[in-house]
Amino acid sequence: MLLNSELEALEEIGITTREIPSLDISSKENAPISLEDFSPVIRLNAIKMASVYMAFYCFENSARDLIKERLKERIGNDWWEKTVPAKIKEEVKKRKNKDSKNKWHAPRALDEIYYIDFGDMSNIICNQWEHFEDLFPTQDWIRTRIGDLKQSRNAIAHNNPLAERDVARIKMYLDDWIKQVG
Repeated sequence: MLLNSELEALEEIGITTREIPSLDISSKENAPISLEDFSPVIRLNAIKMASVYMAFYCFENSARDLIKERLKERIGNDWWEKTVPAKIKEEVKKRKNKDSKNKWHAPRALDEIYYIDFGDMSNIICNQWEHFEDLFPTQDWIRTRIGDLKQSRNAIAHNNPLAERDVARIKMYLDDWIKQVG
C-alpha cells in the first residue's frame, strides 16, 4: 500500500487515489464501469504507471511530430515517399489496410508516421542524418536512447508495471531528450 505522502503526491498531480475512479460509459442499459471491481494490486499498478504512460505518450508523439515537421520542412510534402525505407512503408501500408477493414473503429491516425514502430523512429532519423545532425550529438545517441526506451515503452503499452530503476532510466532519457531537442 502507498504511504499517505505518496497518495497525497499523486493527488497533487491530479491522480485520484482516495476515491475509486470510474469510466463513465453509462447508457440506459449499462451502469458505469467502476475500477473498484478490479483488484487493489491492479489499481495500484495502474496509478503508479499512469504518469509513465503519459510521459511516453508525450515523448513518442512529439518525436513523431519532430520527424514529420523536420523532413516536411527540409524535403517537402512528399518527404514520406522520398525518405522512409521501403520496409517501413510496407509495414505502414499493412497497418493502414487493417485499420480500413475495421470500420467499426476509428483509424489510429491520418499520417503514416503514427503507424510506424517506436524503434523505426531512430532508423528514419539516422537514414536522414543530414536533416537531424544539428539536433543530436551522434546517431549512436539516438539509437541508444530509442533502443533502450523501446523495452520500457512496450511494457507500458502492454499494461505491465515497471521497476523503479526502469522508471528512473526513462526519466533520465526523457530529460536528456528535452535538453537536447528543446
